[in-house]
Amino acid sequence: MEELKANKEEANRKWHLSEFQYEKESGIYLSEKSHTICYSDGASVENYILQSIKKAKDITDDSEELMKMAKDWPSYYHLGIGRSNILKTLNLLPNAKVLELGSGCGALTRYLGENFESVDGIEGSPQRAQIAHERCRDLKNVKIFCSDFNRVKFNNNYDIVTLIGVLEYSPKYCLNQLDTTDACLMLLNLAKTALKKNGILLIAIENRIGIKYWSGCPEDHTGKIFSSIYGYPEGKGVITFSKKELNSLLEKAGFLNNSFYSCFPDYKFASTIFSDIEDEKDFYLHNWVEIPFRTYSVPRSYTFHEGLAIKTLSKSGLLREFANSFLVIASKSENNIVNKPDWIAKRFSTQRRKEFQCITTLKINPKIYIEKKKIINDKNYIIKKNNYKIKQKAINSPWYDGDLLIFDIYKMSICKDYKKKLLKIFNLYYQELFKRYYIGSNDKEGYPLLKGESIDFIFRNIIKANNKILPIDNEWFIENSIPADYVMYRTVITDIVGSQFPWIDKKIKNVDKFTVELIKSIFPNYGNRRNNKNKLIEKSFQDGVTNGLNQINLLPNYYFLRNKIIRSLTLKVWSKILPRRIKTVIKKIIFKKQ
Repeated sequence: MEELKANKEEANRKWHLSEFQYEKESGIYLSEKSHTICYSDGASVENYILQSIKKAKDITDDSEELMKMAKDWPSYYHLGIGRSNILKTLNLLPNAKVLELGSGCGALTRYLGENFESVDGIEGSPQRAQIAHERCRDLKNVKIFCSDFNRVKFNNNYDIVTLIGVLEYSPKYCLNQLDTTDACLMLLNLAKTALKKNGILLIAIENRIGIKYWSGCPEDHTGKIFSSIYGYPEGKGVITFSKKELNSLLEKAGFLNNSFYSCFPDYKFASTIFSDIEDEKDFYLHNWVEIPFRTYSVPRSYTFHEGLAIKTLSKSGLLREFANSFLVIASKSENNIVNKPDWIAKRFSTQRRKEFQCITTLKINPKIYIEKKKIINDKNYIIKKNNYKIKQKAINSPWYDGDLLIFDIYKMSICKDYKKKLLKIFNLYYQELFKRYYIGSNDKEGYPLLKGESIDFIFRNIIKANNKILPIDNEWFIENSIPADYVMYRTVITDIVGSQFPWIDKKIKNVDKFTVELIKSIFPNYGNRRNNKNKLIEKSFQDGVTNGLNQINLLPNYYFLRNKIIRSLTLKVWSKILPRRIKTVIKKIIFKKQ
């Protein structure tokens, strides 16, 4: 009986990290009893990630070398630039001691190790623990422990504990047969035992009622549309929460001081983050959100126009409630190591060369203004393409209350007389462009030449307020003059076609033809030759800025375009070999909404 009791106690034993032993061969720390979990993106995928990191010379947080090795969604998730954006929003002291619960393949472990005094990362998968160690191989302040962290006990000695992309898996890896909420509560209580009195718990998790799930994106974990909105009918597995649900769970676990930051398109590669201060209705936060929302490994459908819906939520004061993801700062007491933010919104431009990456912030202290800073304080970098010298300027600027002009384009895209309304606003846009930037001379073909800073005068960089058109975020400029038709080409491709692809697809059968017709309404001589020239200039500009680092943004359009091509080819082939009645039935099936 005593032996049975002893065996049971040994089976339930938890280990202090100080009891783990360093294994020189793997570089990770192991307990005497190996307690691991089976979680993987696939052996071949994770082996590719490991080998990529081993080969790379640059394994830093924002490594372009690693990002270029990404070949699919799993490898992009672990090697891509932007994973640490959520942490860059926080003003945390560098002397903090950090515990990372769920290190994965070390993408965030790397950032933590570069920016904090010491980092203990716990990862349950041996393969992933090995990869995390390799990602931090040159950081002596980082230790990787391989264990199911339910088998570890702590002594309240960490300033920061992280649960980033981890809490939602609690039901799946809980040691006991608990329901989903209790399983999450158990993990929160475990994290609390690791925190100092004034320490903070950082949680990053999807919002189960995020706007992207309503608009047709599959749920990130199940890959099924409306899965989280329906309450995960698939059964026990992952679980996410709305803002109110998660806050209630945190309070139940003893975290009484909780701040929710809203992330778009999600916390994984956040490009826009909102703090939780001030009334969002006063700050036109919809201007900061980029659409369409990306999907990763699964194609998506489009149930409504995301831009117009976001604007309605924003003006109703509900956009934060329907954020796609949350970054939560939770603490046990009022006094913690995080200061109240002095900003409303942040936008990260990280799908670029390091020299051009920057953070744009809507600040409210000492006054409301827009702050733009380069992430790397380097000297000005110049792109020399097509006889143009392109420079970037990261400077502070005023904040204007009003909607971006692009929302007028969004509204038009769902109207029957779309083209007529578009031509009207396009003409007004050109008049303003000409008035502001014309230098008084034309090029050899008769196109007006504009000042170099006009390159950024596109719909997404124009505020419409009180019948005035005000340029914002003038980040790029060219030393010499540029023709007006090229700037107009940029705004068509970027803001009329690019950001609205799924909603105006039926209206635009041929992008090049559409672009030529639109610009031709201003310049009658504009044709395919000139359009192809502008296309090359824009491509070289984008290549110079991004250095090939924007492939993730192509995924939503790729799937949409691929599906369209498949449907089109299928109809063409079948229409030749099937009777008319069967053709009609097949056509209805193929074009049936998902």
